[in-house]
Amino acid sequence: MKHPVSVFVLGTDGVRTIVEKLHAPGKEGRESQFLLQKIVTADSPMEPYRKVDEFDRIKDEKAKEVGDMLMHSIKRLWTVLSLAFFLVLAIGTNLACAHAGMMGSSPQDGELLQTNPGQISMRFTETLEPDLVTIRLFDWDGKEIQMQRPTLQPGDASQVNAQLPADLAEGTYSVIVSVVSEDGHPVEERLTFSIGQKSAVVVPPGENKTDTNYLIVYRYLAQGIILLGGGLYLIAAWGQRYGLPKLAALIGIGRQIGWALAIVGLIFLWFLYDESLKAVSLTDALLHVDSNLLMQSPFAVMLIVSFILLLLLAIPGMVSGWYAGIWVLLISAQAFGGHAWGIAPVWLSIVLRLLHVLTVALWLGALVYLLLVSKEAERGNEPFKRFFFRLVATAAVLAVVTGVFMLLVQTDVTSILASSLAWNYLLYGKIVSVIIMLALAYRQTKRWRGSNQLQRKWLRWEIVFGIVAVLAGLWMSQTNYPTDATNKTDTTNTQAAYASSDKLGGFSR
Repeated sequence: MKHPVSVFVLGTDGVRTIVEKLHAPGKEGRESQFLLQKIVTADSPMEPYRKVDEFDRIKDEKAKEVGDMLMHSIKRLWTVLSLAFFLVLAIGTNLACAHAGMMGSSPQDGELLQTNPGQISMRFTETLEPDLVTIRLFDWDGKEIQMQRPTLQPGDASQVNAQLPADLAEGTYSVIVSVVSEDGHPVEERLTFSIGQKSAVVVPPGENKTDTNYLIVYRYLAQGIILLGGGLYLIAAWGQRYGLPKLAALIGIGRQIGWALAIVGLIFLWFLYDESLKAVSLTDALLHVDSNLLMQSPFAVMLIVSFILLLLLAIPGMVSGWYAGIWVLLISAQAFGGHAWGIAPVWLSIVLRLLHVLTVALWLGALVYLLLVSKEAERGNEPFKRFFFRLVATAAVLAVVTGVFMLLVQTDVTSILASSLAWNYLLYGKIVSVIIMLALAYRQTKRWRGSNQLQRKWLRWEIVFGIVAVLAGLWMSQTNYPTDATNKTDTTNTQAAYASSDKLGGFSR
């Protein structure tokens, strides 16, 4: 007796279609299982064995097809990135500079003058914003002396001048200069000079520098939640297409808690950043809608945009595309608050950072999502598995390669090796963390493909090292990075390197 369905009727393509739909949800999956049962019991006594061989062959073909697709995607990606690499080399990396640092001053640090110079002038590595510059003068007893508001040199916004009081007595004076670099980071420089004679005892100014460690903590809290939350939402939205649970069902009230922590983190970050600026109050500028002043600080603009987008994210009842679009914008906004604006060419720096933060968010979000749906993922959902492999491989490669290109644009290998800044050690920690992540991902992929099982312990460690890498990256964006200028001297005393050099235009060079 012949059954109504057989391999000979369906053909290889038909069988492949049924195999692919075996684990589909609902009616489609049940129909595929019914057809397979009929195929295996078809035709002759030897037919079941031929069907089993056919299924094994199809399974091997699918595995090979997934591998070939993955390799093809990586090859195409590598071609694009190679072209981008040559573009970076063609543009050159010698224009990169660190946070605004003082190249020289008149008078020089520690200089003994016979008469009052009448003016103090300083030249920086970057152009300055006029409203975000302040200069404070203190005598040898640590008492502050009132000065006129500093001004930028006409035609040269990298030089700032301040008139000194005409009645300065003989002795040693301390100067504290606070500026904001092009990328929005506050920078403070200090120097001393003496008139007539040096004071026997000099009391350091009582002005304390803002502790930037709190800035790093709250920045990590706010931006870390945004990157992880955004990546997790986008991956979960794709996962629903493969029959996996919604994000709300996976983490429940965790969404509201994460949103609230991000809001609180941004608020604290705003006030800490505002406190670090000596010349102006950005909070007053915000209350008075002083857009000209606010636009002078890219970091402040990033915080405002992120806050508004988080509020838009909380609007209920919108279509799913609304939330996905807001998350993409929210993740992208984090690329504008680091060193991007202080590196030339600016457009290339911003493009690289946009790609980097988006791919890092997707990479970390995919790992957390896989941990949340690990049991469902082990049930042989082949379409989701193929999608996940392609997505994570692409995100990981792009995250690593854009990170390397960012280094090439920002600084160079020689400067990195010659420097001992905190930025260097953070970089080394980030590199080690990413290497461990890639090694764990490789082992996990082999296990999942071979036995259709996931090692949750490896997944947790991969997420931990991903969080460490993100922390290192955010911390690096808050600190000075190595260039020729920073390798010559510490950022808080950059002018000392020029004290014994020839003068050019009134400045030690």
